[in-house]
Amino acid sequence: MFPALCILLTSNALAKPDAYQIFEHAKRVLQSQSYPDPISYRTTIQVSEGNKDEFEHFLAEAFVSGDVRVEGVSDEEQATPHQTRGMNFKLSFSIGWNTEAGGQTETVTKDAHRTEASPDYLGVPLISPAYFFGLTTRHAAAPNTASPTTSGLHTIATVTAIDRVYMVSLVGTEEVGALYAYHLHLKPITHPDWYRIRDLWVDVYTYQVVQLQIQGNFTNAPMTNVAWLVTFQNVDGNAYIQRETALEPLVFHHDRTFTAASIGFTDIHASDTCAPILPTLDGPSDINLREPEALPI
Repeated sequence: MFPALCILLTSNALAKPDAYQIFEHAKRVLQSQSYPDPISYRTTIQVSEGNKDEFEHFLAEAFVSGDVRVEGVSDEEQATPHQTRGMNFKLSFSIGWNTEAGGQTETVTKDAHRTEASPDYLGVPLISPAYFFGLTTRHAAAPNTASPTTSGLHTIATVTAIDRVYMVSLVGTEEVGALYAYHLHLKPITHPDWYRIRDLWVDVYTYQVVQLQIQGNFTNAPMTNVAWLVTFQNVDGNAYIQRETALEPLVFHHDRTFTAASIGFTDIHASDTCAPILPTLDGPSDINLREPEALPI
């Protein structure tokens, strides 16, 4: 009897965990966390252009509502203000047809100078370390506590419909840094441009999200066209993004290419009693770095 019992216990212990259960558990852990409101932090933009590494640092704060406020000028630009060089000029010419017979003439004016790229490498970072790519929502829906109108009927069973947006499979257990993590592969069932997570690593003991890989990041090209690796950190018991790293070069339309690019978050803490950062004035979309509105999963 005893040998058979030992074999049964060993078989159960080695049973492969269910990928969907791991995924749902990780989402519940994220949803259960309580973040200060607002938080202050520093955002660091790091890019490599050829053999040259460049850095920008921004002071920012984020609110649970999703509002993000950033000092619109980096520490580096405050120390050395950006100087616009060259001359701006316009080219004006006329276009006419049948002018001798009373035809029309139009004058066209075009900018003849080359538009200068934004002094910020990836744009002003209107982003927060408390962003989770749809794995959690900002506000949990209040439970429906209203009494049913058919109070005289007995409840036989409760049916919950699950409308999945990802097919989730367990790749295995891997070491990530000093942690052991479940590696989940996610394949979107619909709208792959909206549901961007492709791989997810979850701590096997705490079910905290350790890192994830997404296909496309932020809202502007070329960031939306490449894969990114996102790592997380624990600050005062809460998970925050530590770094977002592009896994491919970023080729911009104004002939600028960054062979490497990353965004990091440090000095995360509850905002103190100092004067809050004023809202950043909204400019053209291509000079601000934003995360898209995350659709709940």
